[in-house]
Amino acid sequence: LFGNVGLAAAEAQRRGWSKRTLIVDWDVHHGNGTQRMFEEDSAVLFFSLHRYDAGKFFPGGPLGHFTSHGSGEGAGYSANVPWDVRAAFRKGLPP
Repeated sequence: LFGNVGLAAAEAQRRGWSKRTLIVDWDVHHGNGTQRMFEEDSAVLFFSLHRYDAGKFFPGGPLGHFTSHGSGEGAGYSANVPWDVRAAFRKGLPP
């Protein structure tokens, strides 16, 4: 499997069409493949708003947690906004 957005961003960088890229991923699943692709790249800011449910919602794990923010040269260039649907309903917030 591959992500079109990640591949397009990488190709744009390779061809010199983009020196800095913002990828905004908002849907029910965390874009873990895209985040991993650019995790050490300070030229790409990856922003993901997704369902998290304490790391139990697919694809699961700690990568989609708000504390997961990139590494090496890319530290601080991944921003995750995990949304816990069950907690929101308990607090009375609509999805």
